[in-house]
Amino acid sequence: MTKDESPMNIRIITFNIRYDKPDPDNQDWRIRRDAIAALIQEYHPDIIGTQEGKAHQLLDLHRRLPNYQSIGGDRTGTGTGEHCAIFYNQDRLKCLDSSDFYLSDTPDIAGSISPEWGNPVPRMATWAVFSVAQVSQTITCFNTHLDYTSAKARELGARLIRDRMIHCNPDTTYLFLTGDFNAEPDSLPREILSDSSTNSMILHDALAGVELEKQQSIHGFTGEAFAAVDTIYYDSRLRRETVTVDNRKWQGIFPSDHFPVIANFVND
Repeated sequence: MTKDESPMNIRIITFNIRYDKPDPDNQDWRIRRDAIAALIQEYHPDIIGTQEGKAHQLLDLHRRLPNYQSIGGDRTGTGTGEHCAIFYNQDRLKCLDSSDFYLSDTPDIAGSISPEWGNPVPRMATWAVFSVAQVSQTITCFNTHLDYTSAKARELGARLIRDRMIHCNPDTTYLFLTGDFNAEPDSLPREILSDSSTNSMILHDALAGVELEKQQSIHGFTGEAFAAVDTIYYDSRLRRETVTVDNRKWQGIFPSDHFPVIANFVND
Protein backbone atom coordinates (compact mmCIF):
# COMPACT_ATOMS: atom_id res chain seq x y z
CA MET A 1 0.00 0.00 0.00
CA THR A 2 1.42 3.40 -0.99
CA LYS A 3 1.07 6.63 0.99
CA ASP A 4 -1.47 8.01 -1.49
CA GLU A 5 -3.87 5.08 -1.63
CA SER A 6 -6.66 4.03 0.67
CA PRO A 7 -6.47 0.85 2.76
CA MET A 8 -8.15 -2.05 1.04
CA ASN A 9 -11.07 -3.67 2.83
CA ILE A 10 -12.54 -6.54 0.85
CA ARG A 11 -15.46 -8.82 1.72
CA ILE A 12 -15.65 -12.25 0.08
CA ILE A 13 -18.22 -15.03 0.21
CA THR A 14 -17.85 -18.61 -0.92
CA PHE A 15 -21.19 -20.31 -1.44
CA ASN A 16 -22.26 -23.63 -2.94
CA ILE A 17 -25.75 -22.61 -4.06
CA ARG A 18 -26.81 -26.18 -5.02
CA TYR A 19 -27.75 -27.00 -8.58
CA ASP A 20 -31.41 -26.95 -9.58
CA LYS A 21 -32.19 -30.66 -9.23
CA PRO A 22 -35.12 -29.74 -8.75
CA ASP A 23 -35.70 -30.31 -5.04
CA PRO A 24 -39.01 -30.58 -3.16
CA ASP A 25 -40.85 -27.91 -1.18
CA ASN A 26 -38.68 -25.12 0.29
CA GLN A 27 -35.57 -26.75 -1.14
CA ASP A 28 -36.73 -25.95 -4.66
CA TRP A 29 -34.59 -23.38 -6.47
CA ARG A 30 -37.62 -21.19 -7.25
CA ILE A 31 -38.04 -20.71 -3.50
CA ARG A 32 -34.37 -20.56 -2.55
CA ARG A 33 -33.25 -17.99 -5.11
CA ASP A 34 -34.87 -15.10 -3.24
CA ALA A 35 -33.31 -16.22 0.04
CA ILE A 36 -29.85 -16.38 -1.56
CA ALA A 37 -30.31 -12.90 -3.03
CA ALA A 38 -31.44 -11.57 0.35
CA LEU A 39 -28.34 -12.99 2.03
CA ILE A 40 -26.06 -11.41 -0.56
CA GLN A 41 -27.82 -8.06 -0.34
CA GLU A 42 -27.44 -8.11 3.45
CA TYR A 43 -23.71 -8.80 3.40
CA HIS A 44 -23.03 -6.73 0.27
CA PRO A 45 -19.80 -8.60 -0.56
CA ASP A 46 -17.28 -7.51 -3.16
CA ILE A 47 -16.74 -11.03 -4.51
CA ILE A 48 -18.81 -14.22 -4.33
CA GLY A 49 -17.29 -17.50 -5.40
CA THR A 50 -20.24 -19.76 -6.24
CA GLN A 51 -20.36 -23.46 -6.98
CA GLU A 52 -22.91 -25.66 -8.78
CA GLY A 53 -24.97 -22.88 -10.35
CA LYS A 54 -26.40 -23.59 -13.78
CA ALA A 55 -26.96 -20.86 -16.37
CA HIS A 56 -30.61 -20.20 -15.49
CA GLN A 57 -29.74 -20.03 -11.78
CA LEU A 58 -27.02 -17.48 -12.42
CA LEU A 59 -29.46 -15.46 -14.53
CA ASP A 60 -32.00 -15.55 -11.71
CA LEU A 61 -29.39 -14.11 -9.34
CA HIS A 62 -28.40 -11.41 -11.83
CA ARG A 63 -32.02 -10.30 -12.05
CA ARG A 64 -32.11 -9.94 -8.28
CA LEU A 65 -28.62 -8.47 -7.88
CA PRO A 66 -28.30 -5.71 -10.49
CA ASN A 67 -25.05 -4.35 -9.04
CA TYR A 68 -23.26 -7.64 -9.66
CA GLN A 69 -21.71 -9.12 -12.76
CA SER A 70 -20.27 -12.62 -13.07
CA ILE A 71 -17.65 -14.48 -15.06
CA GLY A 72 -16.97 -18.13 -15.78
CA GLY A 73 -18.07 -20.95 -18.06
CA ASP A 74 -19.47 -24.33 -17.11
CA ARG A 75 -17.63 -27.55 -16.41
CA THR A 76 -18.78 -29.32 -19.60
CA GLY A 77 -17.86 -26.49 -21.98
CA THR A 78 -21.36 -26.65 -23.46
CA GLY A 79 -23.06 -23.98 -21.34
CA THR A 80 -25.44 -26.56 -19.86
CA GLY A 81 -23.41 -27.77 -16.88
CA GLU A 82 -22.57 -26.46 -13.45
CA HIS A 83 -20.47 -23.30 -13.14
CA CYS A 84 -17.87 -22.04 -10.69
CA ALA A 85 -19.05 -18.52 -11.41
CA ILE A 86 -17.42 -15.56 -9.66
CA PHE A 87 -19.81 -12.69 -8.99
CA TYR A 88 -18.34 -9.26 -8.32
CA ASN A 89 -19.69 -5.91 -7.20
CA GLN A 90 -19.37 -3.54 -10.15
CA ASP A 91 -19.60 -0.52 -7.85
CA ARG A 92 -16.15 -1.33 -6.42
CA LEU A 93 -14.41 -3.73 -8.79
CA LYS A 94 -13.52 -3.83 -12.46
CA CYS A 95 -12.72 -7.17 -14.09
CA LEU A 96 -9.44 -6.90 -16.02
CA ASP A 97 -9.04 -10.51 -17.13
CA SER A 98 -10.63 -13.91 -16.55
CA SER A 99 -10.62 -17.49 -17.77
CA ASP A 100 -11.42 -21.10 -16.90
CA PHE A 101 -9.32 -24.23 -16.74
CA TYR A 102 -10.27 -27.84 -16.20
CA LEU A 103 -8.94 -30.19 -13.56
CA SER A 104 -7.34 -32.83 -15.76
CA ASP A 105 -4.09 -33.59 -17.56
CA THR A 106 -5.37 -31.34 -20.37
CA PRO A 107 -6.55 -28.30 -18.38
CA ASP A 108 -7.05 -26.04 -21.38
CA ILE A 109 -9.54 -28.41 -23.04
CA ALA A 110 -13.07 -27.56 -21.95
CA GLY A 111 -14.89 -30.42 -20.26
CA SER A 112 -11.82 -32.65 -20.18
CA ILE A 113 -11.47 -35.61 -17.83
CA SER A 114 -8.39 -37.74 -17.13
CA PRO A 115 -9.72 -41.28 -16.43
CA GLU A 116 -6.84 -42.14 -14.12
CA TRP A 117 -7.87 -39.30 -11.79
CA GLY A 118 -11.08 -41.18 -11.02
CA ASN A 119 -13.59 -38.33 -11.18
CA PRO A 120 -16.84 -39.28 -12.96
CA VAL A 121 -17.66 -35.73 -14.13
CA PRO A 122 -15.48 -32.83 -15.31
CA ARG A 123 -14.16 -30.47 -12.66
CA MET A 124 -12.91 -26.94 -13.20
CA ALA A 125 -11.65 -23.68 -11.78
CA THR A 126 -12.51 -20.14 -12.80
CA TRP A 127 -10.25 -17.17 -12.12
CA ALA A 128 -10.48 -13.41 -12.53
CA VAL A 129 -8.29 -10.36 -11.96
CA PHE A 130 -9.97 -7.26 -10.53
CA SER A 131 -8.89 -3.70 -9.98
CA VAL A 132 -10.12 -1.93 -6.86
CA ALA A 133 -10.70 1.81 -6.78
CA GLN A 134 -7.83 3.71 -5.13
CA VAL A 135 -5.81 0.54 -4.55
CA SER A 136 -2.68 -0.07 -6.64
CA GLN A 137 -2.65 -3.85 -6.16
CA THR A 138 -5.14 -5.90 -8.12
CA ILE A 139 -7.04 -8.87 -6.70
CA THR A 140 -6.81 -12.29 -8.33
CA CYS A 141 -9.54 -14.70 -7.27
CA PHE A 142 -9.69 -18.40 -8.13
CA ASN A 143 -12.84 -20.41 -7.50
CA THR A 144 -13.32 -24.17 -7.69
CA HIS A 145 -15.35 -27.22 -6.74
CA LEU A 146 -13.22 -30.31 -6.19
CA ASP A 147 -14.50 -33.78 -6.88
CA TYR A 148 -16.85 -35.50 -4.46
CA THR A 149 -15.96 -39.15 -5.05
CA SER A 150 -12.25 -39.40 -5.90
CA ALA A 151 -9.53 -38.58 -3.36
CA LYS A 152 -6.96 -38.72 -6.15
CA ALA A 153 -8.91 -36.19 -8.23
CA ARG A 154 -9.08 -33.85 -5.24
CA GLU A 155 -5.34 -34.14 -4.67
CA LEU A 156 -4.36 -33.65 -8.31
CA GLY A 157 -6.93 -30.90 -8.76
CA ALA A 158 -5.52 -29.03 -5.77
CA ARG A 159 -1.98 -29.39 -7.15
CA LEU A 160 -3.06 -28.04 -10.53
CA ILE A 161 -4.78 -25.06 -8.95
CA ARG A 162 -1.74 -24.38 -6.79
CA ASP A 163 0.53 -24.59 -9.84
CA ARG A 164 -1.62 -22.03 -11.65
CA MET A 165 -1.74 -19.69 -8.67
CA ILE A 166 2.01 -19.54 -8.17
CA HIS A 167 2.37 -17.87 -11.57
CA CYS A 168 0.54 -14.80 -10.27
CA ASN A 169 2.88 -11.86 -9.72
CA PRO A 170 2.95 -10.96 -6.00
CA ASP A 171 4.26 -7.49 -6.84
CA THR A 172 0.99 -6.58 -8.54
CA THR A 173 -1.81 -8.67 -7.04
CA TYR A 174 -3.33 -10.13 -3.90
CA LEU A 175 -4.48 -13.72 -4.20
CA PHE A 176 -7.68 -15.47 -3.06
CA LEU A 177 -9.16 -18.91 -3.57
CA THR A 178 -12.79 -19.72 -2.84
CA GLY A 179 -14.32 -23.15 -3.11
CA ASP A 180 -16.17 -26.24 -2.07
CA PHE A 181 -13.18 -28.53 -1.62
CA ASN A 182 -15.06 -31.67 -0.59
CA ALA A 183 -12.22 -32.15 1.87
CA GLU A 184 -11.72 -31.45 5.56
CA PRO A 185 -9.14 -28.91 6.82
CA ASP A 186 -6.45 -31.49 7.71
CA SER A 187 -6.74 -33.41 4.43
CA LEU A 188 -4.03 -33.57 1.77
CA PRO A 189 -5.80 -31.34 -0.80
CA ARG A 190 -6.26 -28.61 1.79
CA GLU A 191 -2.62 -28.92 2.89
CA ILE A 192 -1.49 -28.60 -0.73
CA LEU A 193 -3.40 -25.35 -1.16
CA SER A 194 -1.76 -23.76 1.88
CA ASP A 195 1.71 -25.16 1.16
CA SER A 196 4.41 -22.67 2.14
CA SER A 197 7.41 -24.71 1.01
CA THR A 198 7.96 -22.59 -2.09
CA ASN A 199 8.98 -18.95 -2.34
CA SER A 200 5.70 -18.09 -4.03
CA MET A 201 2.64 -16.60 -2.40
CA ILE A 202 1.56 -18.14 0.88
CA LEU A 203 -2.15 -18.71 1.40
CA HIS A 204 -3.93 -18.94 4.74
CA ASP A 205 -7.24 -20.65 5.39
CA ALA A 206 -9.70 -17.98 6.55
CA LEU A 207 -11.29 -20.46 8.96
CA ALA A 208 -8.00 -21.53 10.54
CA GLY A 209 -8.16 -21.02 14.28
CA VAL A 210 -11.95 -21.39 14.37
CA GLU A 211 -13.06 -24.48 16.27
CA LEU A 212 -13.83 -27.29 13.86
CA GLU A 213 -17.49 -27.53 14.79
CA LYS A 214 -17.97 -23.91 13.73
CA GLN A 215 -16.16 -24.47 10.44
CA GLN A 216 -18.67 -27.08 9.30
CA SER A 217 -20.68 -25.93 6.30
CA ILE A 218 -22.52 -28.76 4.56
CA HIS A 219 -25.82 -29.65 6.22
CA GLY A 220 -28.13 -31.17 3.59
CA PHE A 221 -30.96 -28.71 4.36
CA THR A 222 -31.14 -29.96 7.96
CA GLY A 223 -29.40 -27.01 9.59
CA GLU A 224 -27.04 -29.45 11.35
CA ALA A 225 -23.69 -29.17 9.58
CA PHE A 226 -21.44 -32.23 9.53
CA ALA A 227 -18.36 -31.43 7.39
CA ALA A 228 -16.01 -28.45 7.00
CA VAL A 229 -15.56 -28.47 3.22
CA ASP A 230 -16.08 -24.81 2.23
CA THR A 231 -13.61 -22.02 2.89
CA ILE A 232 -11.69 -19.05 1.54
CA TYR A 233 -7.91 -19.03 1.17
CA TYR A 234 -6.29 -15.62 1.28
CA ASP A 235 -2.96 -13.95 0.63
CA SER A 236 -0.79 -14.07 3.75
CA ARG A 237 0.12 -10.40 3.29
CA LEU A 238 -3.45 -9.50 4.17
CA ARG A 239 -5.11 -9.63 7.56
CA ARG A 240 -8.28 -11.58 8.08
CA GLU A 241 -10.50 -9.20 9.98
CA THR A 242 -13.62 -11.34 10.45
CA VAL A 243 -14.90 -14.72 9.30
CA THR A 244 -18.14 -16.60 9.84
CA VAL A 245 -20.06 -19.60 8.58
CA ASP A 246 -23.60 -18.24 8.38
CA ASN A 247 -25.92 -21.02 9.56
CA ARG A 248 -29.10 -18.96 9.71
CA LYS A 249 -32.31 -19.30 7.77
CA TRP A 250 -33.11 -16.50 5.35
CA GLN A 251 -36.71 -15.61 4.62
CA GLY A 252 -37.65 -18.59 6.76
CA ILE A 253 -35.66 -21.21 4.82
CA PHE A 254 -32.14 -22.49 4.38
CA PRO A 255 -30.90 -20.93 1.11
CA SER A 256 -28.79 -23.98 0.19
CA ASP A 257 -27.62 -27.34 1.48
CA HIS A 258 -24.31 -25.61 2.27
CA PHE A 259 -23.84 -22.65 4.59
CA PRO A 260 -21.89 -19.75 3.07
CA VAL A 261 -18.53 -18.63 4.45
CA ILE A 262 -18.14 -14.85 4.72
CA ALA A 263 -14.85 -13.09 5.48
CA ASN A 264 -13.40 -9.59 5.53
CA PHE A 265 -9.76 -8.85 4.69
CA VAL A 266 -7.65 -5.73 5.02
CA ASN A 267 -4.17 -4.76 3.85
CA ASP A 268 -3.12 -2.54 6.76
